Amino acid sequence: MIIEPLQQQVLINKDKNNFQGLTVRQKNNYQGTNQFVQRRKYSKPKQFSTQFPQIKKDDTQYEFKMFHHVQNMKSAHYQSKYTLSMGIIPNLILHTYFDQIVFYDMAKLKSQSARISLEAIGLDVFENICAVAGMNGDLLMINLYNGTLYKQNINLKRHFINHVHFYHDYLITNDNGGYIKIFDYQNGLKEIFSYEDKASVNLTAVNQNKQIAYCGDRIGLNVLDALSGKMIHTMDPHTEFGFAVAFNPSKGYELASSSEDGSAVIYDLRSPKLPIQQFIGSNFPIYNVTYQRNGSHLFIAESSSHLHVLDTTLYDKIQTISVFGEVSGIVNDFYDDNRFYFSTSCQYGDGICEFVK
Repeated sequence: MIIEPLQQQVLINKDKNNFQGLTVRQKNNYQGTNQFVQRRKYSKPKQFSTQFPQIKKDDTQYEFKMFHHVQNMKSAHYQSKYTLSMGIIPNLILHTYFDQIVFYDMAKLKSQSARISLEAIGLDVFENICAVAGMNGDLLMINLYNGTLYKQNINLKRHFINHVHFYHDYLITNDNGGYIKIFDYQNGLKEIFSYEDKASVNLTAVNQNKQIAYCGDRIGLNVLDALSGKMIHTMDPHTEFGFAVAFNPSKGYELASSSEDGSAVIYDLRSPKLPIQQFIGSNFPIYNVTYQRNGSHLFIAESSSHLHVLDTTLYDKIQTISVFGEVSGIVNDFYDDNRFYFSTSCQYGDGICEFVK
């Protein structure tokens, strides 16, 4: 692999139980968190009339290509459903698991794990730079070409950083303290924007107009103007806390959100009073919504049952992939818009599912 300085820290994980090297507290944290998610009863979602036609089943969109067996594909925390990422380095997919980063080479079908100096929630990769969000308010930046590391605490109260992602030349974080922050990561993580909400922010997304959509531990979906810091849209699509948001990359006015109520709702921000579409799953929280890089499809992941692929032409055709296991990340192939991957831990083992169009 390219990451020679990190290779010196790498341990090959051969433990089929996936708990190699973890402390008792870490094991209990993982097991307790997943029991909580499975046990809790959530409110049923609202029923909306929508602008677009009713969704119908369509199993012809993507075909299963391969299941890649990879150790440590579980989420370390129920919050960490955005733990899979791919940058400019061909065939290299990264995943976080407690205090490890898992590197998987899709071409060589090999994985390695590197220890890192924080307990990770999730990560994002842009070109050759990897950003890792920490449970104690730390950000870890890794140059994948030369292995150099830089860590910085971004909040004094050590709030969980629930999500970190790149948008062009900027790095955006959101945390349990309710803060949304934007950093110039090319100049020593210089903070250039900060907004404080009244509740924990679970996820953010940014569109071409520099609008920040976010949801969190309160009812409501909000859109913020990053230039002025003013709220421009407030919507109420869910009956439980919001968990994920995503803008369509090719149509920045289309915004998808999901919730613990088991639904995903899509809005056109040019006319946000009535959703253009609503999808209701099988009574599980929906923790991940991710658009295809070209905007052609929306991936909707239930917490422990199914992955749904919604065609965005009219948002009326859906393909359902039965997983019956945990989906902990979805990533588009950087070089092929017709290919995507998702990581899972299910009865067949831990690994990455590869699908092609």
